[in-house]
Amino acid sequence: MPEVVNHTLIVEKLKNLTGSPGCYLWKNSEGEVIYVGKAKNLDKRIRNYLKEKQTDLKTRHLQREIFDLDWFATSTEKEALILEATLIKKHNPRYNVRLKDDKKYPYICVSLSEPYPMVFITRKIKDNGDRYFGPFTDVRTTREILDVILRIFPIRKVRQKLPLPKPKRPCLNFQMGRCLGPCQGTVPEDEYAVIVNQIIQFLEGKKEILANELTKRMDEYSGKLEFEIAARYRDMLGRLQIFRQKQTVVSMDGGDEDVIAFARKEDEGQVVLMEVRGGLLDNKKSFPLQGVQNSTEEEILSSFFRDYYMGAGMIPASIVVPFGLKEEGETVLDFLQEKTGFRPKLRFPKAGEKKSLLKIAEKNAELGLTERLLATHYKDQTVALKEIQDMFQLKEPPHIIECYDISHFQGSFPVASGVMFVEGKPFKQGYRKYNIRGYEGINDPGMMHEVISRRLQRIINEDGVMPDLIVIDGGPTQLGKACEAAVEAGAANLPMVGLAKKREEIYFPGESSPYSFDMNSPGMRLLRHLRDEAHRFGVEHHRSRRNREALTGLIREVPDIGLKRSKLLLQSFSGQKKIEDANIVELMKVPGIGEALAEKIFNYFHSTANQNTEKSGIVIPENSNSNS
Repeated sequence: MPEVVNHTLIVEKLKNLTGSPGCYLWKNSEGEVIYVGKAKNLDKRIRNYLKEKQTDLKTRHLQREIFDLDWFATSTEKEALILEATLIKKHNPRYNVRLKDDKKYPYICVSLSEPYPMVFITRKIKDNGDRYFGPFTDVRTTREILDVILRIFPIRKVRQKLPLPKPKRPCLNFQMGRCLGPCQGTVPEDEYAVIVNQIIQFLEGKKEILANELTKRMDEYSGKLEFEIAARYRDMLGRLQIFRQKQTVVSMDGGDEDVIAFARKEDEGQVVLMEVRGGLLDNKKSFPLQGVQNSTEEEILSSFFRDYYMGAGMIPASIVVPFGLKEEGETVLDFLQEKTGFRPKLRFPKAGEKKSLLKIAEKNAELGLTERLLATHYKDQTVALKEIQDMFQLKEPPHIIECYDISHFQGSFPVASGVMFVEGKPFKQGYRKYNIRGYEGINDPGMMHEVISRRLQRIINEDGVMPDLIVIDGGPTQLGKACEAAVEAGAANLPMVGLAKKREEIYFPGESSPYSFDMNSPGMRLLRHLRDEAHRFGVEHHRSRRNREALTGLIREVPDIGLKRSKLLLQSFSGQKKIEDANIVELMKVPGIGEALAEKIFNYFHSTANQNTEKSGIVIPENSNSNS
């Protein structure tokens, strides 16, 4: 058993553990709550944390930090689930997966607690009989939805307590047909309630049912010769149809479902939830997550289920997810069944329409996470630069940092890349591409020596500004050769370090043993971003050069292709779709390539495909084009 769990406080509290459901709070030596969990059996779950051999990464991390324990027994697992969500929001423990800023998400409220309900945006949920829809992740989208509702349905828009003691003159909305005017005291509550129920159907995504109801009522009142009321439903139906035309059909079965996917990087995550209502894509929500680094994918998904669906105003019949849920997720489903009267069906598609929707959600989650991390990264980097100064004992924070990477495929088409960050942010004008001249085969240290030599010599020749720090993507061998190049160029005092990708360790010149720093510190995050950017830029250059040289060799062998057409073909296909994969129609889109020549090129590649691709080296695994 780890030494920390033998602490007197924990040992004493273990004696009082109960086998009932409940929540437990692990605390560190400073009294900070670092993890909140729930259990069907508190005694069994908590003692499981204290076993010596743990396969779960998060549990191993917790064992090193836990110092004290607190727990709350509950009567049922449902109560434990609700208490867990409350405690996580209160303490924000860093080992729990949790929604960022979840208290700030807006809802659309239908105030059913009033005789003449309103529809408005709120961030506070009251247990007073009102109906809430959400949460929404974007205030602008929420306002757009509210605006659509207020334009389609003649609901009141002025905050006042109805019915009024004395009827008043209605506002302009009544004159425009956008309100029934309940302030006049002439609208029966049951007639107004019909409109409110239609709004709820709209928010639930039942737009097809709503359209049918509006059509039915329009025909009904028209048959009664009550044309004014019939015209009201006609206008509502017309505005609803305009709104529905803007939505995308994504499911042919016309059902209601949520499609959930997420992306993760280090301790940050992003969940995308696509709401499909009546077969139409009704809304897309994106939620940032924290505390995902030491959590499994099942834990992340289950935690999102807890935080989102326990407060959701609309629960669909089915939920599409990439894989199954842990016990906590199943408890949430039990809670939803008790709350709504039905249990949502989980779907784990392997192919078909649902799988395509899941892939779309996954792609959106990846893009959302990348965008958020970049936005965070591009903020002021003062803290990161000061940390790098302390890490490498520099005289001042580095204003200009450059990073270099070597890319090749088994020694072929070797290239190098150099990127420059100024004040902690990418400076694209300072990016450089290099074609290696002096080495053939696999010789990364020699190639690094060449690149650093060329870079420093150019700075000296052009009387340029030396960087404050150079980061080498590699270990001690590459760093040593880079330092040799600096000495030869007369820049022996130029600070250099190596960043090894395998374990994210830092190498210093002349030292064979690496140093480890906090991977999630601002300084290390900046250095990793610098290294990753150099790698991305190098791979892009390597792929472009490889494709260009391979295509050039192939094109020269094709009969009737001259220099001019070769250049046009290269411009059309280099770095994009491979020319040998192009069909005749695509080839004919290249200026100067007619049908006869397109057929000749197509037939050439397909009759000699195996021979030529082996000679040209075009077929290269995309994940193998870098040395690192």
